[in-house]
Amino acid sequence: MLKKNPQRWFDKTYFKEKEEIIDIKKENIRNILGGRSNLHGSLKIEGFTNLKSVILKKLKLTSLEIINCPQLTRVDLSEFIKLESLFVSKCPRLTKLDFSHSQLYELTDLDVSNLIELDCSNTSIEELSLNLCPNIKKLICSNNSKLFSLDVSNCFKLEFLDCSLSKLTSLDLRNCPESIKIIKSPDLIITRTKDKIKNILIIGCTGSGKSTLANVLTGTEDFKESEYGVSKTERFHKKVFEWEGTKYCVIDTIGVGNTKLPIKKVTNRIAEGVYSIPEGICQVLLVIGKNFTDEVNTLGLFGSDIFEYTTIVRTKFSNFKSRKSCEKDKEMLREESVTNAKIIESCKGIIYVDNPPINILSYDGDDDDDDDDDDKEANIRINKKTREKSRSILLDHLEKVCQNEILLQM
Repeated sequence: MLKKNPQRWFDKTYFKEKEEIIDIKKENIRNILGGRSNLHGSLKIEGFTNLKSVILKKLKLTSLEIINCPQLTRVDLSEFIKLESLFVSKCPRLTKLDFSHSQLYELTDLDVSNLIELDCSNTSIEELSLNLCPNIKKLICSNNSKLFSLDVSNCFKLEFLDCSLSKLTSLDLRNCPESIKIIKSPDLIITRTKDKIKNILIIGCTGSGKSTLANVLTGTEDFKESEYGVSKTERFHKKVFEWEGTKYCVIDTIGVGNTKLPIKKVTNRIAEGVYSIPEGICQVLLVIGKNFTDEVNTLGLFGSDIFEYTTIVRTKFSNFKSRKSCEKDKEMLREESVTNAKIIESCKGIIYVDNPPINILSYDGDDDDDDDDDDKEANIRINKKTREKSRSILLDHLEKVCQNEILLQM
C-alpha cells in the first residue's frame, strides 16, 4: 500500500505545526518504514509552518511538491533515483536548493524569490528557467547532457555559473553582471547584445489559437499548434523575428482553462514568461477564439490595468477580410454586456484574423487516392495565403501601437 501512496504515510508521520526538520534517507528508510525499502510515487509537503530543513536522499519518488513552508531555508534532494518533476513555491526564506545527481527530467516550476544558490548538476533536465528567482547568485547546472535551454533573463545578481558539459549552444547573459564567472563548454556562444526589441506577450485560454498566432507572427512553425482544446504549450516559449527593420520578440504563454495543470502552476508559468522580459513589454495580445465573454471571464482579467496595454485578437474569424462583418461583431460584443463594452473601450483595439491549419493530415481511406492528395495540397495553399493576410494585418497594427519603447515595465 505504501508504494502506491507515500502521501498517506507521510501525512500520518509528520505534523504541520510541529516539524522543524524532515530527514528521510535511503539508509534509514528501512527502520522508518518498518522493513520497507523506499518511498515510491508522488509526495507533497505543504503548509508546514515551522519547517526549516528538508533532506530527502536516494529515494524513489517520481514527483515532489514543496509548497507554503514560510520558515524553510534548506532543501537537499540529492541522488534521487526516479524523480521526474519538482515544484517549489511560496517558501520565501529558502536560499539554497540542491537536487544534484538526481534523475530529474523536469523542473516544472521554481518560484523561490530569495533563492541564492542552486545546484542541479548531473540531472536529466532539458529546460531550465530561473525567471522567478531574481536573487540567485550561484548556479551549477553542469554535466546535464540533455540541457538545451537555459533562461537567466531575470537574474541580475548572478555571480557564478557553471553550465559546462551540456547541450547548450548559445546563452543570453545581457541582463547578468559583467563580472560573472562562467564555466562553460568551448563551443557555447555567449551573447550580451542589447538590441532594441519590441516584446509582445501572448495570453489567452487553452484552444484559443495562441500558439498558432505566434507561428503566424514569426513566420515559423516553432510553436506547438493543436487542433484540439488541449494546450500543447507546457511552458512559455520565446522567438525573436524581424519585420521591416524592427525586431520583435513573441512570448507565448501556457493557456488558461482546459489544462491538466493546477491553476497555481499555470499562473507560475505565465509569470515565468513575463519575468523573462525584464526590459518591459510593448504590447499584450489577448487571443480570443469562439466565445469572447466566457474566455475573458476564465482569464479573470477584468478590473486590472492590463487592457490599456492590450490588443484583443479575434482568431478563427472566417470573415476577417470584411470590414462590415468585423464592425458588426464588435457592436454585438458591446451590446452583449456592460463588461464587454468597457473592455473594448479600454483596450488598444480589436484585430480580426483567421489562421487555419497548414499541417493537414492525410484523409482517411486509400492513401493512393490522388484526388485526396490534390485536395489537401490545395487546402494547404489556401490556408497559407489566409495566414499571410492575417500576419500582414497583425504586423501593421503592431507597428502603429508599439511606438513607445516600453508600455508595461515588470
